[in-house]
Amino acid sequence: MSHYFSRVQLTASPRDSELLIQLSRHGEAYRDHALIWQLFPGDGVPRDFLFRSERSASGAVVYYVISQRPPQPSPGLFSVQSKPYAPQLTEGEWLHFDLRVNPTVSRGAAGKKSQRHDVLMDAKRQAGSDDDAHARVDAAAQQWLLKRAADWGLSIREDSLLTSGYTQHRLRHKGQRIEFSSLDYQGVAQVRDPLLLAAALTSGVGRARGFGCGLLLIKRVG
Repeated sequence: MSHYFSRVQLTASPRDSELLIQLSRHGEAYRDHALIWQLFPGDGVPRDFLFRSERSASGAVVYYVISQRPPQPSPGLFSVQSKPYAPQLTEGEWLHFDLRVNPTVSRGAAGKKSQRHDVLMDAKRQAGSDDDAHARVDAAAQQWLLKRAADWGLSIREDSLLTSGYTQHRLRHKGQRIEFSSLDYQGVAQVRDPLLLAAALTSGVGRARGFGCGLLLIKRVG
C-alpha cells in the first residue's frame, strides 16, 4: 500500500483565525489533532495518518505527516508539500531516528484490572525520595524504548540514546478529559527486520497516535 510523506506548515495566524482561536482553548494537542483532520476530510473515515508537530527556526508551526491518502490543500490555513512514501530498508544498515511517543506501563493489583501509568511518573513514585531518583527516571525512560525496539525491527545503540521534551498534556475531546504525556527520543539504530520497521514507519508506534505521538522519523547514517 502506498503512503505519502508531507510537510505541512500552518500559515494562518492564531490571532487572525477564528478556527485557531477556538481550537487553542482546548490546548495545543487538541488543536493539532483537529487541524490535521482538516487535511483529510470525510465523515466516518477512520484515521489513516500519523503526524508530529514542530517549530521551525522562524517560530512557525510545522507538521510532518505520513498518510494513506494525500492531504487535501487548505488555502489560507496550510501550505502543503507531499511526496510518495515507500522506505527502502536493508537489514543491517544504520539509521538516525527521531521519535515522539507516549510511554506507558501497566500496573494493577491482583484480581483487579490493570491501569496504564506514565512511565516517568511511575518510576519517580517508586524511587520516592531516593537521591538517585533522577537517574531512575532516566533509566526507566530508556528501558521503555529499548525493550520495544525489536518489535519495530530495530536494534538501538544504547550509548546513542537521548531523551528530551517531556510534556504532560491535558485536554478535552468529545466531552471526555484526556491526559497523556509525550517524550522525544533520538539516537542511532540498526535495521534488524525491514518488514517490521516498514510497518512501524507507516502505522506508528505506541499510544496517543491521534494526538501527535508515534511517528517514527528516520535518516540513513552517513
